[in-house]
Amino acid sequence: MDRLESYHWRSREVARLLSLLESERRYYEDIVTLLPAPIALVEANGQFISGNRAFLRHFKVAAAELAALGVARLLPGLPLTPGLHDDWELFRLQRWDDEASDLVLVQRTAATPAPPPPDPALEERAANQAATAASARLAGRVLHEANNLLMVLSGYGEQILDALPTGSPLREDMREIIRSTQRIKGMSSQLQAFAAPAKAVRTSFDLATFLRSLAAREPLLSLGAETPRIAVTTDRGQLEQVLLALARYAQPPLQLELQLPTTLLIHGFSHSLREDLELLSPAARQSNGALSAIPALLGESGVSWRILPTAQGASLQLHFANDPAPAGPVQRIFVVDDDEGIRTLIRKVLERNGFQVVEAHSGEAALALLAFDPTPIQLLVSDMMMPGMGGRALATQVSQKRPGTRILFISGYTEDAEVQSGRLASGTAFLAKPFQHSALVDAVNRLLSSAPNE
Repeated sequence: MDRLESYHWRSREVARLLSLLESERRYYEDIVTLLPAPIALVEANGQFISGNRAFLRHFKVAAAELAALGVARLLPGLPLTPGLHDDWELFRLQRWDDEASDLVLVQRTAATPAPPPPDPALEERAANQAATAASARLAGRVLHEANNLLMVLSGYGEQILDALPTGSPLREDMREIIRSTQRIKGMSSQLQAFAAPAKAVRTSFDLATFLRSLAAREPLLSLGAETPRIAVTTDRGQLEQVLLALARYAQPPLQLELQLPTTLLIHGFSHSLREDLELLSPAARQSNGALSAIPALLGESGVSWRILPTAQGASLQLHFANDPAPAGPVQRIFVVDDDEGIRTLIRKVLERNGFQVVEAHSGEAALALLAFDPTPIQLLVSDMMMPGMGGRALATQVSQKRPGTRILFISGYTEDAEVQSGRLASGTAFLAKPFQHSALVDAVNRLLSSAPNE
């Protein structure tokens, strides 16, 4: 590449390339760490750089102590030249930027048994497993980037839709864009195979504002002009799932009517609503599995309901709890993500919900800000995969420097074993990209409302 062409590379593109290189480095580093043979990396002057687990166990030293030791102390008389020296062999590790390259020290066994003859069936199985693992890694990288882009499209699409005038012909176009991102999100969710269903997260919010936002992007829902402010406490994600399932079941646009103090009336159902919903008829189970799940979702979210007969068919009445937590001081959230578009979007969503937000583009920048600004933070929202310091390492540093800080990891894809198992430490949660604004706010509220030892 001509040197002048490199000047056209944007920092974001370079960061993505470095992120891929970092992922590959960690992959091979893990392999070396787990090998049973003692292996160490040695500088040209004989000082140790690092050693794998087998090497540390062989000499009974800790990783932190190894850097202060040299070959002359652990292996007296061993020459620092490539080749076989008794039980140890040295290899020159050629690096492009260093003429005095490092050495790899490997212990050789005295007698290595002859390998068994190859088994074609085992070889084919191993090849298939390797291909599957490679496909999974590739899918993970694609998901990470695709979900970032999906979040930008859907998030900013919602903001544009809210800003468009009521009669604008562009509103339906924007709704279609948002619906398309949701369909792609569904396919991403299948790839990520999150089998465990999410538990209800009950938060307090204004029902009128929630319904206006939902009706603006879903043409099967219609909200009347009279929309009094009603504070309710329920799971917003599950409520949205219920309303969308009802809208698709009823076909024509459903009419939403708010009634004080905490009631929502939904008009536009046929006479069979009681049989399909309340009695959970077999026909409803076979034709619309989402419909049969509605009673359980409402019960888990703390919403009571009943069916009201009308001259045209039936209406559904939802009654919400109203036990909001008392208002407290403004809470401060630190948002760290190398993608500027996502970072800005998260900041806007959180600020609209009353939080104070500080942001940084990398883990290193976040730690520098924390060192400069002693103001307490209640929550860290961090991407897991970032160039340089990743989200896991950043969270460890923040927890040490600011004990009690809650942690919300976000990522389009992660190979983190703790996240994939669902067994996260107390005060920690994970949110997969792309996520809706309400899911972000609910996750934040849930973490901030939990006790430090939960």
